[in-house]
Amino acid sequence: MTYQELRELAKHAARGTAPANFEYENVNAALADALHDLCGSINDFMKNRYDIYNIIIENADEIIPNDVSAAMGTFAEVMQVGQGQKAMFKETTGRQRARRFITQVGLSGVYETARLDARTYGVETKAIGGGMTMDFERFLDGAESLAELISVMTEGLTLAVYGEVQKALIAAISNARRPLANKYSDSKFVASEMQKLITVVKSYGPGAVIFACPEFINEMGPDAIVPTLMNSTSNVAQGIYPADDIDSIHMTGRIHIFRGTPIVEIPQAFIDENNTKTYVNPQYAYIFPTGREKVVKIVLEGQTQMYDFVNRDQSVEVYAYKKVGVAILHHNNWCVYRNTGITNTSEF
Repeated sequence: MTYQELRELAKHAARGTAPANFEYENVNAALADALHDLCGSINDFMKNRYDIYNIIIENADEIIPNDVSAAMGTFAEVMQVGQGQKAMFKETTGRQRARRFITQVGLSGVYETARLDARTYGVETKAIGGGMTMDFERFLDGAESLAELISVMTEGLTLAVYGEVQKALIAAISNARRPLANKYSDSKFVASEMQKLITVVKSYGPGAVIFACPEFINEMGPDAIVPTLMNSTSNVAQGIYPADDIDSIHMTGRIHIFRGTPIVEIPQAFIDENNTKTYVNPQYAYIFPTGREKVVKIVLEGQTQMYDFVNRDQSVEVYAYKKVGVAILHHNNWCVYRNTGITNTSEF
C-alpha cells in the first residue's frame, strides 16, 4: 500500500466511511495492518515514524473540530485559523452591549476579564496536550497498534478542549459582574430553582437549552415518577414529568426534557485507569439561550504537533499538543445551576 493510499484509508477510518474498494467493517483492520507493515522492527519504525505522525496529525485535525462542534456547537462558535493567525470575532451591537464583558483563559493560565468596547475582539490561544507510552515489543506482538494510538491521541486532545471550555465557564460563574439571578447553588436538585434560571434565559430570546453531565441529569428526576394504581388497567404518573419523560427514563435512565426545555448530555470520560477522575465537573448544569449569538468562542490554531522520545527499553513516548483558545461572551442571558451534593470527580 502506498503512503497516499494509507493516508486516504486513515481519513476514511476517521470519518467512519469506506473507499470504493472496501467494506466499511474492513477499514479499521486494513489500517491497522498497513500501519503495522511500516513498523516491522524498531529500525522500520524510526525510519517511517514521521510519515506515521503526519497521518495521525491529519486525522486529529479533521476529527477534533468535528467532535468539538458536534458536542458544543449549540452554544459555542468554533473557529479554525492558521498557525500564527489571530482569531477575530465580531461584536453584535444592541441594547445589551453595555452589559457585556469577556472571560478568557489567558496564556499563563490566569482568567482575564476585559470590557468589550470594540466591534471586534480577539481570542488568544495556548498549547494543550498530553502523551502516552507505547511498548514496542507489545506492538510487534500485535498487543498494541498505531491505529489505537490515533484513536487515543485524538480523543485525548478533544477532551482537553472540553476541559478548557469548562475552565472558562467556571471562571465566568464566579465573576463579580455575574448577576445573582443567573446562578443557583444547592446540595440537591430543586426543580423550582432550575425553572427560575430557565425563565431568566428565555426572557432574552425564543428558547433555552440545558447542558449537563450524566451525573447531574440523574439527579433531575429518575425517581420523581411515582406510578399510582388507579384501577386494574391504568396507572397515573404523579409529578412534573409527562409520559414521554417516563419512557425516556425507562429507556435511558435519564430525562431528555425538563418542563419543555431540552437537555443535552455533556460527554463525560475518566482521566485515570482507576475511574476516579473525570474531565468534566459533574456538579454544574448550564442553561444557554437559543436563537442568539453563541456564548462560548473556541479557537483552534494551526496543526496538531507531535514529537517522541525512545526509551532504553525501546518503549516509545509519544506526545501531541494543539493550540486552543476559549472565551466566554456574557450577555447576562445564560445561567448555571450547581448541585454540590454531587461528588466533584474532576480537577476543576
